[in-house]
Amino acid sequence: VQVLASQGSVKPYGDPFYHPIYEACAEMGLPFAIHLGGHGGVNWNAVAPAPTTFFWETHAILHMSAISHVASMIAHGVFEKWPELYFVVIECGVAWVPTVLWRLDADYKALRKETPWLKMLPSEYCRRNIRFSTQPLEQPANVQHLWSILEAMDGENTLMFASDYPHWDYDDANTLHIPPSWKVKVMGQNALDVYKRIPAILTANAA
Repeated sequence: VQVLASQGSVKPYGDPFYHPIYEACAEMGLPFAIHLGGHGGVNWNAVAPAPTTFFWETHAILHMSAISHVASMIAHGVFEKWPELYFVVIECGVAWVPTVLWRLDADYKALRKETPWLKMLPSEYCRRNIRFSTQPLEQPANVQHLWSILEAMDGENTLMFASDYPHWDYDDANTLHIPPSWKVKVMGQNALDVYKRIPAILTANAA
């Protein structure tokens, strides 16, 4: 149902080196996803700029590579070449998304001559083509702070539930801190829209 890669890599995933993968994804109707982890071989370093020392330190900042991949995929025009392609970011947190998009939009407006192939703002490509797993969903003391961030990234339409069970830091579907009115989309419909083969598989299994 998807093409899955590590979020640790030698080159950011927008690099033309990877474009044959996206061409194949588009041909087969599959999303391209990255999952937290990868620390050897072609999956070089999962944390920029260099390996960290402590596990909790590493665990807290593993979203850094995901930021690079999101910016790279947009800047290299992956979503202009394959406008139907979904890029799924799994287990890299989400609270960083709005601030990165704000910065990307501002810098693109000032320096758009570098990437004339882009036709939309980076935030518009993100809303159309990039999806994020909820796990690990950040847990501020005031949940309203989180909800403001999620609203800023159009979380109702860009988030997909993931539990990461049975890992120690898994998210319980019954206690997920999202606005109640979002649950139908975040807990299922958004994933069905991205993973287009799932409805056919479910129908075949039911038959």
